[in-house]
Amino acid sequence: MRLNHVTMASVITIKIFSPAQAQSVHEAPLCEAAKTNRVVEIVYDKDASKGCLPRLVDVHQVAIGNNGKLYMHGWQTRGCTKGQDYASERVFRFDKIRSAKVIEGVFNEKSHSIKAEGWEGCIGSNCYIKENICE
Repeated sequence: MRLNHVTMASVITIKIFSPAQAQSVHEAPLCEAAKTNRVVEIVYDKDASKGCLPRLVDVHQVAIGNNGKLYMHGWQTRGCTKGQDYASERVFRFDKIRSAKVIEGVFNEKSHSIKAEGWEGCIGSNCYIKENICE
């Protein structure tokens, strides 16, 4: 069976705009933030529709999950988490990040200690990180 030009163009367009492709848009700036202990401002999934401010996150690591998707581990200092604004250690799925930009800011003491401990890719007994890309 031969594919015509319209079908090929459709397949290429779908590939270009697939979630996996969109994930890589944020990989370089988030890895740079992880390597240099920088803070990022991210808009995550449905934050804007909930009236939430952009999240401020100290980026600790970027990793590939067992499912092949990218994740970011860090310390969130501002932004909605289950309807509340509080500081906490979090894991973010790249496919839910709508925008990310590096901003001026410094890690607080708690964030530094968590990053220094490292992260093995587990939350409780659920371990789902296959490989660290950068930290």
